[in-house]
Amino acid sequence: MIRIGILGCGYFGAEFARAVREMQGIQLTAIYSPGKSSERLSNELGCRRASSVEEIMENAEIDAIIIATPNHLHYQHVLAAAEAGKHIFCEKPFALDPGEAAEMVEACRKAKIVLMVGHIMHFYYGIAKVKTMIQEGFFGDILTMHIERTGWEQKKADVSWKKIQEKSGGHLFHHIHEIDIMQWIMGMPTEMYGAGGNLGHGSAEFGDEDDVLLLTASFGGNAFATLQYGSGFRMGNHFIRINGTKAGALIDFKHANVHVVSDAGETEFPLFEDEKSAAAICELFARTDGGISYGSPKERPPEYIRVSLRQELELFLHVIDGGGIPENKKDLFDGSSAVHSVMIAKMGYSAVQRYKSQLL
Repeated sequence: MIRIGILGCGYFGAEFARAVREMQGIQLTAIYSPGKSSERLSNELGCRRASSVEEIMENAEIDAIIIATPNHLHYQHVLAAAEAGKHIFCEKPFALDPGEAAEMVEACRKAKIVLMVGHIMHFYYGIAKVKTMIQEGFFGDILTMHIERTGWEQKKADVSWKKIQEKSGGHLFHHIHEIDIMQWIMGMPTEMYGAGGNLGHGSAEFGDEDDVLLLTASFGGNAFATLQYGSGFRMGNHFIRINGTKAGALIDFKHANVHVVSDAGETEFPLFEDEKSAAAICELFARTDGGISYGSPKERPPEYIRVSLRQELELFLHVIDGGGIPENKKDLFDGSSAVHSVMIAKMGYSAVQRYKSQLL
């Protein structure tokens, strides 16, 4: 029996708690979050509500901790959990600083605990299939990638921590999934250039993150990627386009499919294996700016997130229990995916800051 503690009872933390309660062979021992979300979740699930982070860390009845706290707190919580000898699942972004991310990985290695980072898109069927096709040479050499995750933010009653640069890291960190896929497929860029600013949401009621980010990444001059992020796009979209010497692909989140073109013709396959997940993401885009939408602790994530989240959790528990790590998931456990993604997000942020300094 693996005993789980959860830090952070918001949108993702609460769903992890529900998943733990539904699965066999594990136990939800305690949860903690400083706000009302932990009280609400404790009442919903009938689980123990700890009084502090320290109580979770010091509880000898907890074997593993799921860290789903605000992004800027991951550093201190991962280090504390490693010191306490707890296995760790940490939500993305792993950290907001590359040096801190490397320190966190090293602390987990020294503590000889399992570390897994929640880069959930590795569990999307269509993305994993594209990665396999690339590895098998179907696409030839990858020349370019274009990432777009954009939309328009409407005013909300309260300003979430997710909209505060210091706490979330901004779009490049909080929506780091596509950056993770870029490094998974293309490796680490050697240079990044960028421009951006808070163009359409400058008042305090929207927070202080940049709402338009335009970036170019160079991979030694042999391949390039362009990235468009932000909540300042009335005509928003969410996709990854990949071009190789033999084939190209469009990973279309809005329509839940993958379109591949090569000399042999065109083909399509689903982004998700189950129809409910596909329907859920299409419905999300139909009613919101899905590319930049934020979930609320008061609501449950859509089906496609629930399914992939449970796949993450199942693999995490499998590895804790002594099971092997699939070859295509090893970078989620050795820290490389986490650290490289944080490095690229920081490179992009620094590129935009350089651009801004030239305007002064």
